[in-house]
Amino acid sequence: MKEKILEVLREVNEEILEDTERDLLATGILDSFDIVNMVVELEEAFDIVIDVDLVTPDNFRTADSIINVMENIIKG
Repeated sequence: MKEKILEVLREVNEEILEDTERDLLATGILDSFDIVNMVVELEEAFDIVIDVDLVTPDNFRTADSIINVMENIIKG
């Protein structure tokens, strides 16, 4: 599961995975459009719907936080 998440993140922007603890928003690697794009890609890849309440800066600030929220969603 984690590998599939990493694959989607890599497709959205390879820089995301260079440092999984780096603040992707503060460094400008991700902007709001990128996050929306990523949510769509993750939903399609895992055949899920990500609740809009989970699409927060804290949940999408680092690769680690994205992986964590996705694992929680998938595990239910």
